[in-house]
Amino acid sequence: MGRPALKLIQEVDTRWNSTFQMLQRVHELREPIGASLAGLHTDICPLSSEQYDLMAECLKILSPFNDATTELSEEKRVSGSKVIPLLTMLHHALHEEEMGVVLTPESSTMVECLRRQLKEKLYTLQSMSIMSLATLLDPRLKKIGFFSPNKAMDAEKRLIFECTAILRHVAFSSAASSAAASSSKASQPVTQGSKLWHRFDTTVLETKTPNATADATAEVQKYLHEPNIGRLENPLEYWAGHKFLYPNLYKLAMVFLATPASSVPLS
Repeated sequence: MGRPALKLIQEVDTRWNSTFQMLQRVHELREPIGASLAGLHTDICPLSSEQYDLMAECLKILSPFNDATTELSEEKRVSGSKVIPLLTMLHHALHEEEMGVVLTPESSTMVECLRRQLKEKLYTLQSMSIMSLATLLDPRLKKIGFFSPNKAMDAEKRLIFECTAILRHVAFSSAASSAAASSSKASQPVTQGSKLWHRFDTTVLETKTPNATADATAEVQKYLHEPNIGRLENPLEYWAGHKFLYPNLYKLAMVFLATPASSVPLS
C-alpha cells in the first residue's frame, strides 16, 4: 500500500503501556490489517468501524498516561519528586477530556474510573513523607506540585520537623565534642567535678531547642518563597549551587531526591 513496513506490537502482561502501544499500532495500521485479513483464510474477524472509533477515544484518553509512565521511568534524572505532580496533571487532563468532547458510554466509564482511582492514589501518596518531601524539595515543583493545598501544608510541616532534627543533632554533636575536648584538657579534680554540671549542660542544650525550630522554619520559608526554577532545569544542579545557603535542606534533598519513581527504566 506504499506505506512504511511496520510490525504489530504484542502486549506484555506486566507492562500496561505495551497494551497502549499495541492498540496504537493496530489503529495506525487499520487499513493494511483489514486488507491482509481479507486475503487470508482465517477465523479472525476484522474490527468494525465502531470498534476503531472506540479504540481512538481510548488512545486519546490514555495518551497522557503513556507520557507520564515514560517520564516516571527515567533513570538518569530525578523522578520520584514528579509522581504527585504528574498524577495531579493526569487528573486535570481527564477532567478536561470529559468536559471537552462527547464520549461514548464505554470511554466515559473509563474516564470516571481513572479519575476515581487517581484521586485515591493522590491522597495516599501526598501523605507519604518520602514522596511529599521529594516533591517539596524539588525546586521546580515545591508546593505547586500538590493536588491538595492542605497536603502541601502538611508536607511543609514535616520538612520543618526534619530540618529541625538535623539542627538539633548538629547542636548536640557540637556540644558533646566541646565537652569532651574540655574534659581532656582539664585537671583530674575539675574532670570529676564536671559530672556535677551534666544536668546543667543538658538543660542549656534543651533551651536551645526553640532556636533550632525557628532556624529550621526560617530556612524552609526562605527556600519556599524563592521563585521555582524552570521545569526542564536540573534540581541537583540547583542544590549543588545552594548547599551553603540552605545547608540543612541540602542534606535532606540529597536523601529524598534520590527516590526513583519506578523500578523499570525506559529512558
